[in-house]
Parts: sequence; structure tokens; C-alpha cells
Amino acid sequence: MIPALAFVPPEKVIEAFEKLQETLPPEAIIDYFEDTYISRRRRHTRRQPPFPVSMWSMYTRVVEVLPQTNNALEGWHNHMQASVTSFHPNIRKFLGVLKREQALSSVIINQILAGHPVPPKQKRYQDSSKRIANIVQDFENRDVLEFLRYIAHNLKF
Repeated sequence: MIPALAFVPPEKVIEAFEKLQETLPPEAIIDYFEDTYISRRRRHTRRQPPFPVSMWSMYTRVVEVLPQTNNALEGWHNHMQASVTSFHPNIRKFLGVLKREQALSSVIINQILAGHPVPPKQKRYQDSSKRIANIVQDFENRDVLEFLRYIAHNLKF
């Protein structure tokens, strides 16, 4: 349920982590997560962690219906790698690949501006995103541990 903390409203992450921590046996992963992403409580305060909640929280992205992964970027990178076909292309070949990519991007942009629909995500990803969005939107009406459990059931690694 630790990864599910990314879907808790940022201002409530520490409270949710503390409740989760009470229910789990002490493990090195809990300590690591606290040190790296939450920051340990020292007396009555917490210092800024190396990776603040604002950096890894997905709550706002889900609420605003923004992409939750960089899969589209990875797909583009794989496409570019396949287009180059060599590890060290000369400048002429590389510029040719960039020109073809620019032309393809212009076609896609013009199609979208002309009203063509954007290709949809795969159905399994659409379904998972909808379930997570429904749970996130109902955060205030759920017990924190129940919320984390339901989100965790919808995460796949």
C-alpha cells in the first residue's frame, strides 16, 4: 500500500503514512520510504525530505485528468531509436530523421486541429485510470487505510 500514498492529497500524505505505518510490521522499506519521501519526525517537526511530496504526488494529476506515466514519451523515444537505425549516425542522416519526425508531428497536429479524435489509450489502461480516479475523487468519504487498500488493488508494476 506504500505506492498508493502517491494518490493521497499532498497535504494529507504524512497523516496517511503514519496511519499506515501503525498497521505494518517494522521493515527496512518503511524506514527507507520515510527517510527518502516523508522525512523522519525529529522532536515535533520534520525536515524537508530529499524527494518532497510535491515531486511524486499523483493526486493532482488524477484530479486534473493528466497522464500519470511517461509511457507516451518512452514510445516516442523507441520510435526515434528505430528510425535512426545506427548508434552513431552522421549529421545528414540524423537531420533527415528529425525532418521526417517534424513532418509526422505536423500531420498529427493538423489532424487534431481538424477535429480528428486523439487515439485512445488501451482499454485496460482506461479502465484502471477510471477506477483510480473514482477512488481519488471519493477520498474524503473513505477511511485512509481503506483508500490505500483500494488504490493498491488497482496498481500494477
